Amino acid sequence: MKPLFKLSILSAVVMCWAPLSATALTADGLINNPVSGINRQVERNAERLVERAATRRAEQQAENLRSALKSLPDSLPVYTVSGQKAFNEVVQEDGFRAAERQWLVTGTPEDINRLDHPGITALERTTLSGLGMIVARFRVRPDLDSYESLRKLLPELADSLDRNHVYSPRTGPSDSSEVPAVRSGVSLCEEPVKIGMIDTSVATEHPAFGAARIVEQRFLSLEGSRGELAPVKQHGTAVAGQLVGRQGSEGEARLPGATLFNASVFYSRTDNLSGATLVHLLKGLDWLATQEPSVINISLTGADNRLLEAAVRRLANQGTLLVAAVGNEGPAASPLFPAAYSEVIGVTATSRTGELYRWASRGEHVMFAAHGVAVSVPDPEGGLATESGTSLAAPVVAAALACEANGSNPQKAVEVLIDQARDLGEPGRDSIFGFGFLPY
Repeated sequence: MKPLFKLSILSAVVMCWAPLSATALTADGLINNPVSGINRQVERNAERLVERAATRRAEQQAENLRSALKSLPDSLPVYTVSGQKAFNEVVQEDGFRAAERQWLVTGTPEDINRLDHPGITALERTTLSGLGMIVARFRVRPDLDSYESLRKLLPELADSLDRNHVYSPRTGPSDSSEVPAVRSGVSLCEEPVKIGMIDTSVATEHPAFGAARIVEQRFLSLEGSRGELAPVKQHGTAVAGQLVGRQGSEGEARLPGATLFNASVFYSRTDNLSGATLVHLLKGLDWLATQEPSVINISLTGADNRLLEAAVRRLANQGTLLVAAVGNEGPAASPLFPAAYSEVIGVTATSRTGELYRWASRGEHVMFAAHGVAVSVPDPEGGLATESGTSLAAPVVAAALACEANGSNPQKAVEVLIDQARDLGEPGRDSIFGFGFLPY
């Protein structure tokens, strides 16, 4: 691409080398200078070339991350901050990962007392008042480690138990060495809205958050004072940057007046991979429910799970708008959760100009598209990084919804965005872009 770029610039210079013939008077006596128009076209072409190069590099980084995730061992030990083994993360028959032989159940205290059975070891019981749920986590013998076995053993609990699945964030890794041109951000609204997100920790000391109000609660502790899982910051810092981080040196945050409530639930798997168990995810959602945000951004994906679905339904019934990334598993992948739940607003990623992210998942659950390719985001190590993924598109939609839902009906807020979306692909809503692209 470098020779092509040089040729474009050279051609433009040759075309502009005619100052006498390039200036003329229009019919009403105004000076018409085609040179300035040519220069603007050259600048736009150069900008497109830079963006395309950054997009290709970011997409390659995302592919590397996909490969790294698939190359995780079938059984991965997870450790606490102090180096103690917490549990094994293992691959299940359906390809999703979960804490080894760990299950969750929700119900009344009487229901949960039914777990007192040979082969079942109770690990913890938690009352989630914000969600209106009581959740118990337990471990089973190897011969009981299947839904079919537990359904036969505990038929009364069959509809309310599931594995302690592990969920993953959905962006590519950062690269501070090549950053696309940062466009000055413009705020979507100045109101003091409350917005939630469930993610990794956020590097609040980064200059991009100098004027931001971020309240963070960590949910990585283990039962019985066994320690805490090792936190990470990369993904959450990028997502928070899309919500309340200043966009460029001159620009504003999308939500400069907002208070961002962040539930930190992701632990370190490897140097560049993180995960979140469902039990910690539920605790984080419960805390967010007590903060009463109008919108919660969930930039993670994983398995369909009965307890996650129950939590999502309860939040939706409380009037909370839930926005989630549809995932980066490619066009042929099955729908991922929580984005695929009917109560959730699923978001896909595009370039600035609306070109679909090549790895974006598709399906009837896609509601909107937003910029999520080659995005400049805050890097926890300082400066800016370039990342791609549906995780970065979801908070763009979440921010717009937070503005529209401030003091109004949640459904009305969604309808406003539907009206504002630029239709792409097939006319009307489709499985690729949903209702269309939101250029915020």
